[in-house]
Amino acid sequence: MATSAIGGGAIDVNGLVSQLMTVESQPLVALQQKESSVQAQLTAFGQIQSAVSSFQDAVNGLRVGSAFSSATATVSGDAVTATASAGASTGSFAVSVTQLARAQSMASAPVATADTSIGSGNLTIKSADGTTVLATLSIGSSGSGTLSEVRDKINAANIGVRASLVNDGGKVRLVLNASKTGAANAFQVSADAGLTGLTLSQTQPAQDASYSVNGLSLTSASNVISDAVPGVTLTLTKQPPAGSPPGTTVDSEVDVALDTTAVTAAAQKFVTAYNSLNTLIVNLTKYDPNTKTAAVLNGESVVRRLQDQVRGLVTGTKTGGAPGDLTRLSQVGISIQKDGTLALDTAKFSDALAADSSKVSALFTTTSTSTNSSDQGFAVRMSQQLDSILGPDGLLDARQQGLQSSIRDMDKQQADMQARLALTEQRLRSQYAALDALVTTREQQSAALANALAGLPTTGK
Repeated sequence: MATSAIGGGAIDVNGLVSQLMTVESQPLVALQQKESSVQAQLTAFGQIQSAVSSFQDAVNGLRVGSAFSSATATVSGDAVTATASAGASTGSFAVSVTQLARAQSMASAPVATADTSIGSGNLTIKSADGTTVLATLSIGSSGSGTLSEVRDKINAANIGVRASLVNDGGKVRLVLNASKTGAANAFQVSADAGLTGLTLSQTQPAQDASYSVNGLSLTSASNVISDAVPGVTLTLTKQPPAGSPPGTTVDSEVDVALDTTAVTAAAQKFVTAYNSLNTLIVNLTKYDPNTKTAAVLNGESVVRRLQDQVRGLVTGTKTGGAPGDLTRLSQVGISIQKDGTLALDTAKFSDALAADSSKVSALFTTTSTSTNSSDQGFAVRMSQQLDSILGPDGLLDARQQGLQSSIRDMDKQQADMQARLALTEQRLRSQYAALDALVTTREQQSAALANALAGLPTTGK
């Protein structure tokens, strides 16, 4: 008699169908494994694309001339602080300050409170020379005027004069300050006779800065000076103490030099990004003969072409320059090593910058209308090539689109196969369920017959 399956049937339908479906599903499993492999390839290409993009960012950091003309300013002495921008004139500059630029200030006589009556009338504010009326303010037109009203109306006029109230021994003063330093930004104030409680006097006259650069006497309305030394902003910070003898100055020495640190860091970023890309490609395409295992992109010709193109750009030669121009990256200390990585000789790079930074800049940044791409600077040429590699229908995009198309096709094939397998499973279950019912019936009939025979009388001999 057949062993009964769980549930009372004569045949283990579930187990039998499950085993048959395992066999039937083998093509689907193989297709799923294949899709998983293709998906892994697509992910790997995404990693390469990201590394190429990072490399392009590093390349673009060396593509513009300003990368090679960053300057730094070092100051000794108390007269000034200084900052240098790209392209600043390099050298040493002696700066002497005779006086700082000052903004004009005026203050009123003290009154009891900010809301004490000061009378009514017009307050007129004019330019330094008195020819231009900046504002005519009606004070106390709706009652008796106060210092609070004067402050608010001056500030609302927005005329380059700021008003504030200050406490003075329990009383209040109105203080007016020019918004900008320099004699040209001074102002005049006159009040009608009706403003009996408003008396203003000058507490600090406006004055221009007086200074010299390398012995050349100069003046400025501002203490921040950007036109005395090209590319350098000087901020005058100290003048001689009051009562100093005529001719007394506060002195500083400003040294402006090429900022080799910044451009060397940009070069190192370029080398590091190249090595990261190269290492990623090596790891994704390698084959281990000991374990006989291949990396996910082993045998991918697209990746090898990418690696060859990038390496060719780095090891190439720049043409089209003048005699004596730099033509190879190795001349500035960037060279390929035996293991395929790039290395930066920082001392050699710094020496090349010190010798002639414009030649180093030209090696990377030269643009040309020539049809010969090698006439372009290295960074310009690389950036253009990387644009092509990363762009729509570029080397990477075309391969990724092909992989994505394969995945879509396999997804459709799997859906079709799963539908067929579902029908197959349904058919098998139906067939074996019917067989199970038939076997069960036969077993029941056999059991009944056996029972009947057992009940028949027996006869002796």
